[in-house]
Amino acid sequence: FKINQTEQLAGKAARTERAMERLEVIEEPREAWQLRLVFGEAPRSGAVVARLTSVALQRGDFSLGPIDLAIGAGERIALVGSNGSGKTTLLQILLGRLAPTSGEAYLGPSVVVGELEQGRLQLSDTETLLEAFMHATEMKVPEARTLLAKFGIGASEVNRPTGSLSPGERTRAVLALLMARGTNCLVLDEPTNHLDLAAIEQLEIALESFAGTVLLVTHDRALLSNVRLTRSIELKHGKVVADRIFSAS
Repeated sequence: FKINQTEQLAGKAARTERAMERLEVIEEPREAWQLRLVFGEAPRSGAVVARLTSVALQRGDFSLGPIDLAIGAGERIALVGSNGSGKTTLLQILLGRLAPTSGEAYLGPSVVVGELEQGRLQLSDTETLLEAFMHATEMKVPEARTLLAKFGIGASEVNRPTGSLSPGERTRAVLALLMARGTNCLVLDEPTNHLDLAAIEQLEIALESFAGTVLLVTHDRALLSNVRLTRSIELKHGKVVADRIFSAS
C-alpha cells in the first residue's frame, strides 16, 4: 500500500510540474491577418504607351491644350493640379475615351489598362456584388468569395446589390478586380478615397512592386511622397505648365 501511495504521489507531482511548465509558456499574440495586395500584370506593352500630338479640346468654357506628350512603358507619372485644371480630361484623351477637338491621340495596341473608374462601371449595380465580380473576372464562386474576403468584404456584403455598397466597400471591390485581372498600365484617379490606413499602406506596397506603367492622380500628399515616381506633369487651366523628370534614387 505504501508503495502504491508513493507512486501515486510521485505521479501527481509529475503532473503538477508539467501543468506548471505549460503555465510558464507565454504564447505569442497571433498577428492580425493582413491584406497582401499585388496587381495582376499583363505582358509588357510596346515602348510607347500613349502619345498626344498638338491635342486640343474645347468643351463649353473649358479648353485643354494644345498638348504634345509621350508616355513610355514603365513610366510612373503623377498628374497634378488643382480641381478643374484638366487632369481627368487629359486622362480620358490618353485612354482613347474622349476624342480631341484637334490633334492626334495614340494609345498603344498592346496596352492593357486597369483603372478604378472603369472597374466601378464594370460592377453592375443591378447584380449582387458576387455575381458582378464573377462576370467581370470569370472566376468561380469559391475563388471570388476568397479574393473579396481578402479585401474585408464578407458574406453579408457579397450577396447585396452592388449599388447598395458603401463607397469604401465598392472601392475595395474594384481593387480586388484590378488584382484579379492582368494590366500593364494602372490608371489611379484618387485611389485612396474611402480606404483605411492599412489598405492605403498595402496599395503603396503594391504600386512599388508593379512593373508596368502608372498614371496617378491624387491630392493625397502622403501617397505622392511614398510612391516611387519617375515623372510629374502639372496642369493649370488646361495647359501643361510643368513636366518634371525625376532621377532614380
